[in-house]
Amino acid sequence: MITGFPSPAQGYESKGIDLNSVLIRHPSATVFMQIESSSYMNMGIYNGDILIIDRAKKIRPNSLVVYESEGHFVLGRVYKIKKTLEDTIITGSVTHIIHTVKEM
Repeated sequence: MITGFPSPAQGYESKGIDLNSVLIRHPSATVFMQIESSSYMNMGIYNGDILIIDRAKKIRPNSLVVYESEGHFVLGRVYKIKKTLEDTIITGSVTHIIHTVKEM
């Protein structure tokens, strides 16, 4: 037996957000990397942030990329795509940055 009135919100329920479908375009070519440095604060990237890196995304001028330098992974912007870029091993293009809000 049902009593009372139906909820005014009935029929307006929203579907949950699937972060995989929102944040990942190429699942088999996507990797995550956690920043363990305060060197990128000028880019708005902080110690503990998580980068979502797409290795299949085409690199274009102004792309934020992760590349290898002297055995370490480094973040940088691509300003000009030249043939000398072939000497640099680019891991992929950063598509999203997940930032954890710290309690004060």
